[in-house]
Amino acid sequence: MRKVLWVTLFVATLLAALPARAQNPNYDVGPVWRVTYYHIIPGQGEAFWKDFRENLKPIYESLKKEGLISDYKVWVNVTTDHPGDWDVALGLLVANYAAIDQLDAKAATSVAKHYGSRDAMIEAGRKRNALREVVASKLAREVMPK
Repeated sequence: MRKVLWVTLFVATLLAALPARAQNPNYDVGPVWRVTYYHIIPGQGEAFWKDFRENLKPIYESLKKEGLISDYKVWVNVTTDHPGDWDVALGLLVANYAAIDQLDAKAATSVAKHYGSRDAMIEAGRKRNALREVVASKLAREVMPK
């Protein structure tokens, strides 16, 4: 009986510690950014931006309107460290980590609607891969300092 009491007390202590660990005295947690860094293939800058204006921007606006993403941002790198460094970064803002897990499945309908068919979507992806290379893809949690 005493052993059961100690095990129960131990488990209760562990469960009580989980919520306390998630809190931070320095900041409150906010939404999550998925930022992908791209290196534009030399000579493909105009084609990259044309593809962004005609395809990616309308898709991101559609996902924003549907509530699948909260916002998106685009950054350009003005100080490169080496020839293969990133040139453009695209960031998608979502409410939390769970929203990222569901984004691909839920966004597929909107993306397919934009391109008209699955084959056209795949072909656009192939063309896009000829314009740029993925340097890195990172998740970042936005925080609000206390």
